Amino acid sequence: MLNALSDVSCHRLFTDPNIPALLKRVVFTLLLLGLGFCARAQQTGDSLYFLLPNDTMLLYNDVASGQVLFDHYLANGQTLFGAAKFYGLSLEDVYHLNPKLRAKYESGDKVRVPIPTKLVRPLPAPDSLAWFVPVKYRMSKGETLFGLTRRTLKRDNESSLMALNPGLNPQAMTARQVIIIGYLKLDGIPEQAQGEIEDPYVRRNRGLRNLWEARTKGKKMISENGKAAWTRKGDANKWMALHRTAPVNSIIEIEDPRSRKIIYARVVAPIPDQIYPRDVIVVVSPLLVKAFGVRDKQFYVRTRHF
Repeated sequence: MLNALSDVSCHRLFTDPNIPALLKRVVFTLLLLGLGFCARAQQTGDSLYFLLPNDTMLLYNDVASGQVLFDHYLANGQTLFGAAKFYGLSLEDVYHLNPKLRAKYESGDKVRVPIPTKLVRPLPAPDSLAWFVPVKYRMSKGETLFGLTRRTLKRDNESSLMALNPGLNPQAMTARQVIIIGYLKLDGIPEQAQGEIEDPYVRRNRGLRNLWEARTKGKKMISENGKAAWTRKGDANKWMALHRTAPVNSIIEIEDPRSRKIIYARVVAPIPDQIYPRDVIVVVSPLLVKAFGVRDKQFYVRTRHF
């Protein structure tokens, strides 16, 4: 029957007099239910509650922010301020993770919010399941069950994850694999449970960012894409860089597309041609390497200077 229906166009289905009226009504009802489900799938909670027992939270590790995030889709009647308060955040915290929402937002918009994994319980009390929402986790590339357990969830061993995921093979974990990690209470996240939302290196770099904004206002920028190299030489606590054309003592903007971080550095000298090939457009100090979290001796960046 399903195969037959798949060969019938919607137009013919509802106009052909030979197709029984009962079948038309059944198909029409199923279409409405499907549309309703799709609309609901893009909303978290409802107008009264930000989380419902039939919701499922899917968490993932975000390299750029250093946070474990959940994508909350605003339901009809929900406000951004209300969502921020529910998850223990300020509006500025929300804007930091969702800069596009600062201008405007509407129902159905995705709001990325950090979830303190220490609040995810391996197992709730049997008599209080109605007050919890199940929590799943999407594995990142290269992530292991050991790393998820010890570093992300801060648990002593993998026993709870193995119990929640029968048949799970720790030696065969794959990128984007989804596993159950526990349960979270429905009544929101206390403000004191949330840590620092802004990346510590980005926050530490704020002084140079402010200087950059003051110096570049109204000026035309020179943009470059290419390789960055790094050196162990120089002050490990300063934001420094070598550049071929930017003036010494000027500020340059360096963006790492992989981590989506933007860091500002002071140019201390030109790049020596006898040491670095021409395809290296900037050489950065150890502090920038830590901020970007890179391991390779060369990595791709976007730069701007004036």
